[in-house]
Amino acid sequence: MPLLLADDYYLIAHDDVSGSARCGEGRAGLGLAGALLGELVLFGSIDIERRNIVILDAPSPGDALARALLEELMRNGDVTSVPDWLQYLSQKAQSQVVQRLLHAGHLRATEVRRLLQTRTVYVPTDMNVAAWAAARLANALGKNEQLSVPDIVLSGLVVATELEAEVFQHSAHEVARPLRRQLTGLPAALRALLSETEAAVGDAVLRHRR
Repeated sequence: MPLLLADDYYLIAHDDVSGSARCGEGRAGLGLAGALLGELVLFGSIDIERRNIVILDAPSPGDALARALLEELMRNGDVTSVPDWLQYLSQKAQSQVVQRLLHAGHLRATEVRRLLQTRTVYVPTDMNVAAWAAARLANALGKNEQLSVPDIVLSGLVVATELEAEVFQHSAHEVARPLRRQLTGLPAALRALLSETEAAVGDAVLRHRR
């Protein structure tokens, strides 16, 4: 069964051995927040208009995490700002997605001891599954092939959180043009979500430098 958008992004954004975020916890959290909202757009549960979330009259998502997020959006219907939701979700998205991947058997918890501290890290149970999303994107874009809509969004999140070097490596420059073309072909809601995620990452970087 194919992984959902946030699951793929998590595996791309985190080291296979250490479990640490390759782009920093802050950027990875925002990327995961964007991915979770992106899942709801892909499920047909929400739209994005003028930087605001619009809840649509559609069947409830089949995935438990997506369903819980939709219910949270509905309970807080007076808060519709995409930037606000990205900031809020970025604080808990990692633990939520980790739990989903653990439940599906794609991650396992392991304890790592360094100096006098022991911490729990989450590592893939199957390296082939963990590496598949990045390999899939790099291979298709390297051949200038058309990506699926979820994979275009995934690629956009890779760019928004500055993970191109990790995913595309030496071919990052070559895939920039075909990826840009495919990004412009996305539905407006997904383009807006990627733009807001990239802006949130940029704001976080500026705050960190001050």
